[in-house]
Amino acid sequence: MPKIDRVEEIRHDVIIIGGGGAGLRAAIAVAETNPDLSIGLVSKVYPMRSHTVVAEGGMAAVAKPNDAREFHIYDTISGSDWL
Repeated sequence: MPKIDRVEEIRHDVIIIGGGGAGLRAAIAVAETNPDLSIGLVSKVYPMRSHTVVAEGGMAAVAKPNDAREFHIYDTISGSDWL
C-alpha cells in the first residue's frame, strides 16, 4: 500500500453516496433546489460502471409459476457484471 504523505480535507454542504442514476439525479435535484449549496458525490466505481449503466437493459421479475425469487436475484446481479 502506498504511503500517504498528506490528507486533504474537503467540505461540502451535501454529500451524496453513490454515483449511479439515483445518486446523480439526487445531485441534480439538490443543485436545482439550492444552487448555492456545495455538493459532494462519492462513488466506489467510475460513473460509467455504476449499476444503472451496466444493468442488462431490461426488467427482471418473478412472473411465471416456475420462477423463483432466487432466479430474479441471480438475473439482476449477473446483469450488472456481478458488482
